[in-house]
Amino acid sequence: MNLEHLTSYLPHNADLYVKKWLENHFITLKITRRRETKLGDYRKLVENNRHQITVNGDLNQYAFFFVFTHEVAHLKTFVQFDSRKINPHGKEWKTIFGHLLLESLHIYPEELQPYILHHAKHPKASLGADINISKYIIDDKNPAQIYLEDLEDGTIFSIGKRIFKKESKRKLRYLCLELKTKKKYLINATATVNKL
Repeated sequence: MNLEHLTSYLPHNADLYVKKWLENHFITLKITRRRETKLGDYRKLVENNRHQITVNGDLNQYAFFFVFTHEVAHLKTFVQFDSRKINPHGKEWKTIFGHLLLESLHIYPEELQPYILHHAKHPKASLGADINISKYIIDDKNPAQIYLEDLEDGTIFSIGKRIFKKESKRKLRYLCLELKTKKKYLINATATVNKL
């Protein structure tokens, strides 16, 4: 597999893991523009018996590799288990994702390794669900970036073109009211927002 086009997106020596993890798989890798709703995804392409992984191209190298590892865990779970009988982020996926993180732990900066190690033992469905990792690993290119958890309850904010009012905390998410539709949503505490 030729990974030259991926090298600039990956931390030093991470390409060795990419090659190892993807050998013997027919896979299409796509680097996408920024997506508000996801950082990456995996799907089985039935029509040509291939796998497809996409990762947002605006991520820093460590975030890109972390998200890529998450999606490779989906691929390996799909191949190893009957995907109709397991949850997408169930115990099978968690075991495989945790193993991949441990295997590649030394790729991450020393100060991030304890957080990756903890995440490997307690994998989450999304990077944003682990506050320590998401704040460290996501490079907003904006040091003044505001996270939902930074706002006081009752604050009006926007995500994209949608306007919300922050209400109460529910574990790692906040219940928020979308002002236009009057519907309530649970939004991750580390979602990046614009204070209005």
